[in-house]
Amino acid sequence: MAGDRDDEVTRDAAHGHRTDERDAQGGASHAHDSGLRELALALGINTVFFVVELVGALYADSLALFADAVHMLADSASLALALVAAWVAGRPADARRTYGYQRAEVLGAFANGVLLVAAVGYILFDAVRRFQDPRPVDAPVVVVVGLVGLVANLAAAWVLADRRDVLNVEGAFLHLLADAAGSVAAVVVGVALVYTDLYVLDPVAALLVAVLVLYSVRDLLSDSLNILLQGAPGDVPVDEVRRYIEGIEGVTDAHDVHVWALGSTQYTLSAHVVVAEGVDSDAVLRRCQSDLADRFGIDHATLQVESPSYAHTVDFDCYADER
Repeated sequence: MAGDRDDEVTRDAAHGHRTDERDAQGGASHAHDSGLRELALALGINTVFFVVELVGALYADSLALFADAVHMLADSASLALALVAAWVAGRPADARRTYGYQRAEVLGAFANGVLLVAAVGYILFDAVRRFQDPRPVDAPVVVVVGLVGLVANLAAAWVLADRRDVLNVEGAFLHLLADAAGSVAAVVVGVALVYTDLYVLDPVAALLVAVLVLYSVRDLLSDSLNILLQGAPGDVPVDEVRRYIEGIEGVTDAHDVHVWALGSTQYTLSAHVVVAEGVDSDAVLRRCQSDLADRFGIDHATLQVESPSYAHTVDFDCYADER
């Protein structure tokens, strides 16, 4: 029995060593993968055109344009936050953060979502006041500035498009798309007000921007919060993973199966795998690790391989959390 336990510890240690090597190699490229350059470029574009849109909104006295400018400011702030988070996430693991700093990008994404919700609150507050007291709007200025803002948003979003697999970058990308929709709304309102005096359309467009923002932020908040709570990734069915492990030749049972995400691109699993007597445990371990990576995208799997006798004589209850 002691020999079996020593073998298990040795296999786990060997696996941990191989995983650490992969993590160290991956950490060098993580900063690149997290889109630092793209985020910096998008931040520059967005900040310049925020100033242009804010000046235009104040000159034209347009709430729709001002709402879009506020949203663009939120975009700039979120891009700056995403940039810092991406840099922090690229730092290598150390003695205190043994998994590294990948969660920083998730924190950045969650903060971006909260920031967007706050911006919506301000837009709604100002829209109510405008409904009660509609004001004249300089329509031609709204159209021109709205078009400029639309181009800026689409250009910045295009810069980030190739890094959308990173949740932090995805959050910034959604900001920009929602802001582009807001610019379209501002242009439509401006064109309508060129030919009419329905100034109530201005706060109506601002409300439309608010709805678009809330829609874009829903999934972002849900996904980032799930990762922070160590929930299973939505595209990894835990029960299916457990059944697959149990279906591997030589495996009689799999329990204590846990799957969570370190960040938006790296999935982690831990499990107890019971193998039949006389089965090559190392072969089962290698097969599990390889298949989990290929079939489920789980590239960091820690597996405790147990014999049937060990699984039924352990002095702790590893089934307790499954009752």
